[in-house]
Amino acid sequence: MVCACEDLERNNPLDPRNPRSERSRVTFIEAFINDATPFSPFALTALDSLALAFAFDEIIIAEHHLPSASFNDAYALQESADRYQSLAPADRGVPDVFLNGTTVRLQGASNSHMALRRYRSALQNELGKISHFTIAAKKSISATGIEVNATIARLGDVPFTQFAVVAMIAEDLGMAGHRQVVRKIFAPEVVSSIDAGETKSFRFAAGLTGVQNAARLQAVVLLEDRGNSSREVLQATLAE
Repeated sequence: MVCACEDLERNNPLDPRNPRSERSRVTFIEAFINDATPFSPFALTALDSLALAFAFDEIIIAEHHLPSASFNDAYALQESADRYQSLAPADRGVPDVFLNGTTVRLQGASNSHMALRRYRSALQNELGKISHFTIAAKKSISATGIEVNATIARLGDVPFTQFAVVAMIAEDLGMAGHRQVVRKIFAPEVVSSIDAGETKSFRFAAGLTGVQNAARLQAVVLLEDRGNSSREVLQATLAE
């Protein structure tokens, strides 16, 4: 349940207008892969294991399939390739896994067991971190498209500048290694500043193309720091 700010007590740590308010940060994991490459399936198997071990308020996984001149992938998305280029302008090669932007980058996977060990080890350093942002998001799916409405709030007592609100649509294809296939990445909404305690609302809408089962769609909304080169993900959530 999403509570309105006026329903919360002033000393409630979940109230954006409480100067001591804060949230646990959800770790956003992005895996850039290509189905046909030899080592990407190892990464996908490891990520499936992570998804079973952690709740959605701890981690969110997005599986980006990349187009390739050498390897065909039925789920390849040019928008994912563009995002990969922005995160990794050099030294690209799949599988390539990022935790909270380029804060943590884990490239390659010799086997699924070793990949899982590496991901778990890196994840332990990210879990439990505090965010001074919160996001409430809802999705609406019709026969013609999908709409995502998100409200973000700046927590604590310090304003923030230069960040972007990003929304992605992912589909669970109902088979191992394809539980969070990215189908759409909306153009980011860039925000120059937000005051402590302030809220801002955003709407993302698009038609549905290439989707197998609209009932299996998930919408992810994340906040990305644009004030430094790390493109750090400051907070993320799944839309209800």
